[in-house]
Amino acid sequence: AQVIETELKDTRSGSGQMLVLTWEILDGPLAKRRLWENLNIRNSNADAQAIAERQLKRLCGAVGHTGVLNDTKPIEFKPLQITVTVTPPKGEYGESNAIKGYAPVGSAASASAPAAGAPKKNPWG
Repeated sequence: AQVIETELKDTRSGSGQMLVLTWEILDGPLAKRRLWENLNIRNSNADAQAIAERQLKRLCGAVGHTGVLNDTKPIEFKPLQITVTVTPPKGEYGESNAIKGYAPVGSAASASAPAAGAPKKNPWG
């Protein structure tokens, strides 16, 4: 898969911001299918923000980006392997896909393992 679009949006509560990633599957039976991932890069909930920072760090490592991520161009249109799970319906939300891991293309390593050399600081604070 690859990230084909990124957008910074306010969270529904207005108390934070999320990075919305649009993914496209590149090959296999689901080629051309799109997925969306929201990373809470600024959030009043410290746990939600920490999870998003870890996800972004792993994504950067899987596409070979090291150092500070000042914008999203270094992660766009860079093929990598993703691990996707189906999240069952909950409350007002229906069944959905969730990206649970990232790995370089051709990697035999676990897609959810932390990537070495990923950014140590994020650009949003």
